[in-house]
Amino acid sequence: MSIFSARSLSAVALSVFAFITVAHAASTEMSHDMAMSMPMENHMSAEIYHGQGVVKKTTANSISIAHKPITALNWPAMTMTFSLPESGSLPVVKAGDAVDFTFSQQAEGYQLASVTPTK
Repeated sequence: MSIFSARSLSAVALSVFAFITVAHAASTEMSHDMAMSMPMENHMSAEIYHGQGVVKKTTANSISIAHKPITALNWPAMTMTFSLPESGSLPVVKAGDAVDFTFSQQAEGYQLASVTPTK
C-alpha cells in the first residue's frame, strides 16, 4: 500500500469517526428536544406561573380574570378564562375581586392552581 493510499485511508477513517461523533451528539440533543414537546400530562409537574388581576366572571368550573402582563410568558395584559382544579379547593371569589393567582398549562388549557383575593 502506498503512502498516499495509507494517508487517504486514515483521512477517511478520521472523517467517519468525526461524523459519527457529531451525529451522536445531534441525536442526543434531538431526543431532549422531543421530550420537551410531549404533552404536559406526561410531565411529573407542570411549571407554575403567577399573575395578578381582577375577576370578571365565575362559573362552576372556571374563572375569567383580566390579568396584568405575565412577563414569564411574555403575555400582555388580557382577559383569560382558567379552568378550576378538579379538587375545587380554591377560595370563593366573585366578579370585581382583585386577586393574585397561580396557574399551569394543561393539555386542555390553563388551569388555576391558587387564587387569593387581595385587599
